[in-house]
Amino acid sequence: TLFGLRPKYTSILVTIVTGVFIASASIGILTIASQDVRTALFKMKEIQDELFALQTNYYAMKSQRDSAQMELLEAESRISEAVTNYEHVIAALVEAEKQVELQRQSIQSNEETIEKMDEEVIKLQQQAIFLEREVSELLAKTDQLRSDYELVSTAFGQIRGANIAFNASEVILTTVLKKGLSREEIRKALERFIHEVDEVAYRRSARVSEPQPYRAIFLQSGVLEFAVEDILMNDGDVIVRAVSESNTIPGVPVRVYLENYPDQMVFSKGTVLSTSLWDPKSDLEIERVILQILSDAKGVALEAGMALSQGAAVLLPGEDFLNSITASHGFETQVEIRLVVAKDTWRSNSPVQVYLEIIP
Repeated sequence: TLFGLRPKYTSILVTIVTGVFIASASIGILTIASQDVRTALFKMKEIQDELFALQTNYYAMKSQRDSAQMELLEAESRISEAVTNYEHVIAALVEAEKQVELQRQSIQSNEETIEKMDEEVIKLQQQAIFLEREVSELLAKTDQLRSDYELVSTAFGQIRGANIAFNASEVILTTVLKKGLSREEIRKALERFIHEVDEVAYRRSARVSEPQPYRAIFLQSGVLEFAVEDILMNDGDVIVRAVSESNTIPGVPVRVYLENYPDQMVFSKGTVLSTSLWDPKSDLEIERVILQILSDAKGVALEAGMALSQGAAVLLPGEDFLNSITASHGFETQVEIRLVVAKDTWRSNSPVQVYLEIIP
C-alpha cells in the first residue's frame, strides 16, 4: 500500500499518477516532437525546394549531358571520319611521295635521255650535213653519168660497125717537161700538150657532141692544176703521159687522164724485156712470135713510165727482124727468142732500143 491507503486506492492512485506521468511525458515528448516536426516540416520545404531545384538542375544537366553525349557521339563519329580521312590522306600522301620520287627518277632518267638525245641530234645533224654534201656530189656525179650515158647511148648503135678508136689504158701522147720551169710555164706547156692530145683524138675519130673546151677529149676538172703542182714538186725532168681511161669508139669523146713520171733510168743495158719459145716444127711463124714479144715489150716499157716517140715505146731495127727470119730456117729444135735492151735507158730516151737474141 501507499501512504496507508488501501490497495484499491493505491492502485487507483498509482494508475492516476502513472497516467499523469505518462500524459506529462507524452506532452513533453509531443512538445519536443512538435518543435522538431515544425523544424522538420520547415526543413522539408527547403529540402523540397532544393530537391525541386536539384531535379530541375538534374533534368537540365541530364539534357545537357544527353546533348553533350550526342555531341560526343557526333564528335566521335567526326573523329572516326576524320581519322579515316587522315589515314586516307596519309596513304595518298605516301603514294604521292612515291609518285614524286618515281617522277623525280623519271625526270632524272629523262634528263639523261634528253642529254643522250641531244648528243644523238648533234651527231645526226653532222651526218645530215655530210649526207647533204654527199648527195650534192652524187647529184653532180649523176648529171655527169647521165651525160656519159647519153653519149654512150648515142654511140651504142655504132658499136658493131665501128672500130675502137682508143683502147683502155692506151697512152695517146707523151711529153717531157724540163726542170726549172715556173708554175705558169708548166701550165702553158700542159695546155699546149692537152690541145695536141685533142688533135690526135680528133684525127682518130673521137668527137664531143656538145660545145666543150676540147673537140675530141674529156678531161676532169682539176686534173691540169693537180698535174702542175705535182710537176713543181719534182727536182728533175718529168714525163707527162695522156692516157685513155676506157675503150672508146669513134663518134664519142675519149676520157683522158694524165700520168707524171720523174725522168729516171728504168732499163739497164742487157735487160730482157720479153721472151718467148718458138718451135720450128709448129705451124706458128717466127715473125708472129717476134711481133708478139715486141707487143709485150711495149707493155713493159709503158708500165715503166716510158715516153712515146711517134707512138712507139720500143724500137727493133728492121735488119734484126729480117736476120731472125732468115736464121729461123736453119733451126730444127725449139729455141728461145728474147728482146734485150741495147743500152741504159731513161724514161725520156724513147723509144727503148732493143735487139733480138735467139737461144737454141
